[in-house]
Amino acid sequence: MEDAMITGKTVVIAKLELESPLMIGSGQDKFADIEVMKDKKGKPFIPATSLTGVLRHYFEENISNKNDPDFECFWGTPKKTSKAEEGKEEFQSSFICHDLHADDAKIRVRDSVKIDPRTQTALDKAKYDFEIIEKGVKFDLFWEVTLRKNNLKETYDRILASLIEALEKGTIPIGAKTNSGFGKCKLTNLHIFDFDFSSPKDVLKWLKQDFKDGKSKLDAEPFQLQSDVFTIDAKFAVKNSIIIRSYSEKVDMPDSASLSSAGEFVLPGTSLKGAIRHRALKILKTICPVDSLKNEIPEQKIDELFGKAGKDTEPIKGRVLVEEKEINNIEPVLQNRIKIDRFTGGTIKSALFDSMPLWSKKDDSESVNVSIKIRDYKPWEAGLMMQVLKDLWCEDLAVGGEKSVGRGVLNGLYASIKWKDKELVITPAEKGLNFSDESAVSELNDFAKKVREELVA
Repeated sequence: MEDAMITGKTVVIAKLELESPLMIGSGQDKFADIEVMKDKKGKPFIPATSLTGVLRHYFEENISNKNDPDFECFWGTPKKTSKAEEGKEEFQSSFICHDLHADDAKIRVRDSVKIDPRTQTALDKAKYDFEIIEKGVKFDLFWEVTLRKNNLKETYDRILASLIEALEKGTIPIGAKTNSGFGKCKLTNLHIFDFDFSSPKDVLKWLKQDFKDGKSKLDAEPFQLQSDVFTIDAKFAVKNSIIIRSYSEKVDMPDSASLSSAGEFVLPGTSLKGAIRHRALKILKTICPVDSLKNEIPEQKIDELFGKAGKDTEPIKGRVLVEEKEINNIEPVLQNRIKIDRFTGGTIKSALFDSMPLWSKKDDSESVNVSIKIRDYKPWEAGLMMQVLKDLWCEDLAVGGEKSVGRGVLNGLYASIKWKDKELVITPAEKGLNFSDESAVSELNDFAKKVREELVA
């Protein structure tokens, strides 16, 4: 490489705070089916490879000008794998990311089970557990960017500004199960240091690793993003009660209580996404022509939208992202229950159990927030998600456990739907609903019509 002399460094020091649980698997299964990555001291950490890979993928997927040679210099080029690439120049990455550590990271084990979409019951031998790092943890972030004579500092600064902006907004999740709300994080306590090696003063600072008086913002314009996202943000009240079952090993605790994270009751993205996926499939099967059911068209469409994984199947990356949210304005109430013999109508001996569902403190109080996003959406997919929202809003789609006894029913209070440069706000009225933009309603109705057209095409 010509003019490869190092002319400066840019250092970014910040905190990366978890806004939802994080799971980065280590491949070990001594204490759980999936264990998080830990260092030699047994403390969980975020490997630099995981964060760098996510950042590079985000940048290359969302930035339009991918052929700029400074982009290749910033991220580095992969090793040559074919003869066609032999003449291509290789670049060492200018971007260096350190492993991210935290002193107060807490690990918790969560249970999960695969649900049969036809019966809505647990599949046999499909239960598993996994470790997560609880939300609220702040990891130490350290980036170092090497500037060479043949690189444009303005381009490097714009790349950094794009990454920093996305992390500050919390739009780049990391780790596993990100489509189910895991790994959401945001950048805080940002400090940026520029070292110009043409200045002896800056060279001395760099050699001493003197990181004082840093900037809180880069003087650079972030690159324009290309991502096309359909977003639903809705607020619901709990009609009666809700429970996302979690089982405790302590003797004095109920047999089942609602899941909590960092001391707050939550509606996990895994539960909500499973309910949404099942209802979306049911809608497609209902409106799909009878002769097309043999071709399993609804299942194929749902797999393309929500993703697919398994031992004997080709994996498909889903485009639906559902966030984990806290459940507010509720109180847990202990309830004792007993199993009844369906033949005699009497109680079954030793079948007493108790649970602690969450009950709404006040009618129509905002308790559950639902956030659904579809990346690179098609109009019919947006229309399908609107029909799922209608079922949630109209108390027809319950979430969580013990639905057979009336739990998990939600009542719609507010919804904001965003796509491209449009937004529609829906609120309940005395008779019907209030819509903020009638033209947006018309376009969403067209999206809904395309669901049937997609199945017939």
